[in-house]
Amino acid sequence: MKQASTPKGKPRFRLRLEHAAVFFVVAAVLFFGYSVFQASGSSSSSSSSGGGGGGLITQHNSGGLHRRTLVRVGAEEDGSGEGDGQVVAKPCPKAEQVVKTETVTVTKLVYGSTLQNPRAYHVVTTVAGFSNHWQARIHYYWFKKQRDACLREPACDMGGFTRVLHTGKPDDLMDEIPTVVVDPLPDRNTTYIVLNRPYAFMQWMKLVSIPEKYFVMCEADHLFMRPLPNFMNGEAAGAALFTYIVPWNYNDIVKKFIGKDKSDEEVKKVPQIGNSPTFISTEQFKVLAPIWYNTTMEIFDDKEAHDAWNWVLEMYGYAIATYRAGQHVNMRVVPNMLAHPPFDKEEVDPEGRPFYLLHLTYPCRYDKFGNMTDNSTLAVWTFDKREYSVKPPPRNLPMPPEVVHNNLVRLIVGMINEATDALPCWDDYVATSKVNKCAHHTAQTGAKAEEAAAIAGGATKVVT
Repeated sequence: MKQASTPKGKPRFRLRLEHAAVFFVVAAVLFFGYSVFQASGSSSSSSSSGGGGGGLITQHNSGGLHRRTLVRVGAEEDGSGEGDGQVVAKPCPKAEQVVKTETVTVTKLVYGSTLQNPRAYHVVTTVAGFSNHWQARIHYYWFKKQRDACLREPACDMGGFTRVLHTGKPDDLMDEIPTVVVDPLPDRNTTYIVLNRPYAFMQWMKLVSIPEKYFVMCEADHLFMRPLPNFMNGEAAGAALFTYIVPWNYNDIVKKFIGKDKSDEEVKKVPQIGNSPTFISTEQFKVLAPIWYNTTMEIFDDKEAHDAWNWVLEMYGYAIATYRAGQHVNMRVVPNMLAHPPFDKEEVDPEGRPFYLLHLTYPCRYDKFGNMTDNSTLAVWTFDKREYSVKPPPRNLPMPPEVVHNNLVRLIVGMINEATDALPCWDDYVATSKVNKCAHHTAQTGAKAEEAAAIAGGATKVVT
C-alpha cells in the first residue's frame, strides 16, 4: 500500500519558548535606547533654552542670563513668587552675571548733546549790565576756542555753555550766545548787582535741564587760557582759591551764620572760596542753592557783616553756605584755577602749575619805570575794564611798554585783541554799543572764508 505524502507549500510556524525570549530582549533594548534618547534630548533642550517640557517660559534679561518661569505643580511656597503660583529658577551657585563695560570716545561735542564724557561739565555764566555785555562776547569766544582745542585732546571735560541773563528781558546777544533769561531779584533796590546771582541760579535750575552731571559757575570777566579740566574732588566740589576771603579774620561775624557756639577752629573750616569759578554737581547744587540765597540775604541785611565784607559779601555768603550745607567736607580748593593779574605775572603759579582762567577784575596801571601805580597821573599805560562801562574797548589795544615785565598783562591785551578782531562788526559795535550786521564784516568774512577754503584745500592735498 502506498504511503500518503506531505503536502507541498510554506512551512508551518511554531511559537517556541526561545522565540518569546528573543522578542522580550529586543523590546527591552529598544525601550531602554528610547529612554536614553529622550533623557539626552530633554537635557540638551534644558541647557540650550533654559528648560524643557510643557509649561516652561523662557525669557532673556538685559544682563545676558536666562529667566525661567516654571508652572508650580504641588511645590511648596518659598515666597519668591509673591503668591502667584510661579517660581523663578535660580542660576547655578557658581554662575556669575557678566557685566559689560563699554567705553565711548567722543570726537565731536555739540551743545546740548547727551553723549558725554562722564566727567563733562557745563559752563554757566551769569551776566547783567553793559560791561558784562562785551565781556560775555570775549568770554564766549575764548570758551569756544579752548573747547575746540580740548576736543582734539585724548580726554576732554568741557561740555556745553549757558549765559544766564538776570535782567528779565532778552538782549541782542541771544543769537550769538546760548542764553537763558531770568528775572532780577524782586523787592531789592540796590546797586549791588551781584546780589542777584544766587536768585538767578535758583531760577536757572528750575527752568533748564542740562545734559551734563556737573557745571562750573563762571563770570564774564574770566578768559579761558587753556582747556579747563573738571577740578572736582570726586563728587565733592572744586573751587578756586581766593586769598582775600579770610573767614577767621571775622570769627564773631561768621559765627552769626554758622552758630554762636562754634569754636574759632571751626570757623577755619569755612573755605576760602567764592561761588565763581566753582565746580559742583547739579544734585549738590539743588541742596546748596536755597542755603546760599538765604545766607547771602542774611549777610546783606546784617549791618556788621555788610560793612565788613561789602563788595565780596555774596562770596562770603557762598563760602558760609557750603559749611552750613556740609559741602565744605572734601572740597578741593585749587590755587591755580584762576590768575589775578597784575599781581600774578606768569602763566604758571609760583609752584609751576598752569593757570586756566584769567581774571580781568583788577586795574593794570604802570608808570614810566614799569612799576605798578595807583596814581593815574603817573601812569603811562593802563588797562581797566571799568573804563568800558558804556562802550566796548576798541580793536587793537596797545600793548604795555617794554619796561612792564608782566606776561599776564600782555596776555590780557593779546586775548582781547584777538577776540575783537574775530568777532563780527566790532568797529560798529564800538560806535553804537549794539550788535548789528555790517557790510564791511560781510565782505571781510567772505574773503576770510575763501582764504580758509584755499588753506583747507592745500592741507587736503598734502594729506592725500
